[in-house]
Amino acid sequence: MMARSIAEHTLSRACDYLSAMGVELTREVTLRALTLVEAGLASKEEDPLQFVMTRIHDHFALQNPPLPTTAPPITRGSMSFKP
Repeated sequence: MMARSIAEHTLSRACDYLSAMGVELTREVTLRALTLVEAGLASKEEDPLQFVMTRIHDHFALQNPPLPTTAPPITRGSMSFKP
């Protein structure tokens, strides 16, 4: 297996994250992610992956997916013990 470049790894992680958040990976979305990766590579202050992942919410309209309930709702009942 060939080693991937930093750019490929960063773009792959960004696209995987966007897909997991429910964003359809269209050509336009991928180009916007690539632009963000390019900015991350140009940044000398931090790791490109960290740069992209901390700014991805600013560039895409991401909504937190609804979480399922952990338990069914509690309903009160009567045991009705009668002799």
